Amino acid sequence: MIPAPSADPLFNAEALKLLLQVAWADDSLDPDERAFVAALGPAWHVPEAVMAVLLDHLDRGKPLPQPNLQLLRAKPDAVIAAGEALIAADGVIDGDELDFMDQVRELLGR
Repeated sequence: MIPAPSADPLFNAEALKLLLQVAWADDSLDPDERAFVAALGPAWHVPEAVMAVLLDHLDRGKPLPQPNLQLLRAKPDAVIAAGEALIAADGVIDGDELDFMDQVRELLGR
């Protein structure tokens, strides 16, 4: 399991929102990726209500809530490391996911 990027559950919730954007970059969510996210939320102490909303959006194919990038810029390296681990969770790293991670780095100032 990936260490939480912060001791703050609200920061971790925002990081998880961003990671879901990464996982969804290829317009699909592998069951391994979904299981990884579902386990990561509680491990990072993301509030249950936030997890319920995120998983519901995933299951219904609805647009995901946007992360607070300003907040995430406080710890960009931890967020980027978590994103890299997530895209590797299904054993397949495709070009769309790599491109999105490049965008994440840019958005976070890396």
